Amino acid sequence: MSDADAAVFTLRETVKLVVWDLDETFWKGTLSEGSVELIEDNAAIVRELNRRGIVSSICSKNDYAAVRQRLETAGLWDAFVFPMIGWMPKGQAIAQLIDDIQLLPPNVLFIDDGVGNLREAEFFAAGLQTAGPEIIPRLLDLPQVKGKDDSKLSRLNQYRQLQAKQDDRQSWTTSNEDFLRSCDIHVEISTDLAAERGRVLELINRTNQLNYTKRRLTDDEFTDLMKEPGRDSGYIRVFDRYSDYGICGFYSVQGGELTDFLFSCRILHMGVENWLHQHLGTPRISVVGEVAQALEPDTPVDWIRIASAEDAKISVVPTVRIDIRGRVLLKGGCDLLAIDDFLVGKFETELSYTNGNGCYVDWHHIEVIRRSNPETLARFGTVIDRLQFISRAEYSTRVLDPARGYTHIALSLLNEYGQGLYRLRGTEFVVPYGQYYVDITDPGNWSELGEYGLSPAFLKWFSEEFEFCGAVTFERFRENIRWLSEAIPDGCTLLLINGAETEVKEVEAQLGLHHHRYNQALDEVAAELPNVRICDVREIIRTPDDITFNTRHYSRRAYLALAEWLAEQTQSSLRVVDRHTFSRAVHQVLRLLRAPGLPARGMRVLRTLRKLSRPR
Repeated sequence: MSDADAAVFTLRETVKLVVWDLDETFWKGTLSEGSVELIEDNAAIVRELNRRGIVSSICSKNDYAAVRQRLETAGLWDAFVFPMIGWMPKGQAIAQLIDDIQLLPPNVLFIDDGVGNLREAEFFAAGLQTAGPEIIPRLLDLPQVKGKDDSKLSRLNQYRQLQAKQDDRQSWTTSNEDFLRSCDIHVEISTDLAAERGRVLELINRTNQLNYTKRRLTDDEFTDLMKEPGRDSGYIRVFDRYSDYGICGFYSVQGGELTDFLFSCRILHMGVENWLHQHLGTPRISVVGEVAQALEPDTPVDWIRIASAEDAKISVVPTVRIDIRGRVLLKGGCDLLAIDDFLVGKFETELSYTNGNGCYVDWHHIEVIRRSNPETLARFGTVIDRLQFISRAEYSTRVLDPARGYTHIALSLLNEYGQGLYRLRGTEFVVPYGQYYVDITDPGNWSELGEYGLSPAFLKWFSEEFEFCGAVTFERFRENIRWLSEAIPDGCTLLLINGAETEVKEVEAQLGLHHHRYNQALDEVAAELPNVRICDVREIIRTPDDITFNTRHYSRRAYLALAEWLAEQTQSSLRVVDRHTFSRAVHQVLRLLRAPGLPARGMRVLRTLRKLSRPR
């Protein structure tokens, strides 16, 4: 391969998703103009990518039914996830696809024969990797597409489940525990760490909010841990009537003490951490730093059951029909992450995430939105590059983009209420981080900050270059709300989610009062703005039962109520056809039909029932 070819076939980042154009890329010809010729080598590449844990999707301007029929005929339809097939602009479609599949643009490769489509996609999804069809013959040889062995197609199945993620709007009583009991939560525990070491290591080194000991492990340290005599370690899988959440927790006990105890925020507010702690016999644990859910060893968790092998095979995803009017963007932290689960993942999102430094990236403060422009990056880009808790990518938001055609933008104000602000000395550049009452430029507060991905060298540099300003002032807060209401595109409604004032601890009395003051300021300014509506959390969070851990973390029942408010405001209808009970009944019949000597007629019934019981 020549030097010129090497340049063509170079990718910047590890690829987790390949998005294929179809006409004159994946196959020869244009489907809308007649028949097309499938390129068998491309079909083989998609299948091999799936075996490497790298999923494929489609972005094609075509008729959906015609594409599906052609790929089903070739036995390839199920090899793709989240297909974006229609006549929408490809840039917007790619951006929505990346949101839906919950990846970052640098980990996505878009292949298209149209250069204009590639440039459009790059504009709408900053950092996206793109290439023409010339990359295809060399694709599997590139180091960024090496992947890892996934011959069982677990990653493909995981994304199929995510694509099918649905909502069962079952009624509940006034008790949050009753609501959790209705969710039918099961936990599967496995001690075969070697089989899932990659996923477990990822959890260990990327989880913050529900990481109780904050211990990170290298690959070698994890190997030593698995071999250590007398140590009890395992990972957990969680599923309920909403979804199969996959592998989302890890524990390790040595000498009666939990040295590692951590969970994905996907299962926040389900009570799994307390259930597992009690299931293990409440071993000692030294909690490091702040966690999103305190351990309560004396509080029984009777809404969770340990899963049997048969339970793990049962489909728990109901079929949902959702009709969305307009286009909606959700922007916020863990509160909107939980709300998005109940909204079936159908709205577009800009949510918090954990970056490569192990920092939880909250980029929803209006001070960041106001600075999301090329001028900020031109003046302060080199400074932003040194910040470990935010990057240039976060200074690009779809909130201000009129081309998106949003009818509603929902923004959580918890960052506005709670984050501290830091000013670059001698400038007007301000960046939010952490809590408004913890100054990270003070060396006295550095002891635990390393657990959140902030290195000592960074903290020293940051304290020299930035000064602590505390929380946003009420005057600036009102000014920011006014600015945002004017900055969003014409015809768009701004849905602002305020803060709870109910407290769960005496030490939080000041936090409740703090929220109360900002809520008052919000009420005053919103009354002046015709395109602003307030989601009043105070009407939903009324008692301590609606709160978990602290005033900023709610029960799942409360998050469902918030999701229903957003659905109502955006005029989106949600209809659930619950296949959960039918699926369980099918599996009970399947067990009976597995008896030895099943006649041919019974085998046909068995195959039919298996087909019917699959989530669609």
